[in-house]
Amino acid sequence: PVGVGGTMAYQGMIQNPIFYLVLLGGGYETFMRFYDPLGHAPPNYYGITSGQRAAITGGYFGLAGALFAAMAWNKQNMKTPEQLQRQSIEKTFYD
Repeated sequence: PVGVGGTMAYQGMIQNPIFYLVLLGGGYETFMRFYDPLGHAPPNYYGITSGQRAAITGGYFGLAGALFAAMAWNKQNMKTPEQLQRQSIEKTFYD
């Protein structure tokens, strides 16, 4: 991903300045993983119990489920541009 992002930045395809910050952060993280694989992680970072792993996994799946439910709810309540325009005209006309 850093190579693809770097190529896009080099070619001038990126207009958002935040992308460059993300690209720099990703490059730094990749560098640290290759040259200091255990130095930047806390001592017991990988030493968690199976119960803790299951809780973290459940949390991630719960978050994904909540996001999918929110997207479905949003899609049900979405209005067309015509409805929004009509609503806007009604509000300004009767205010």
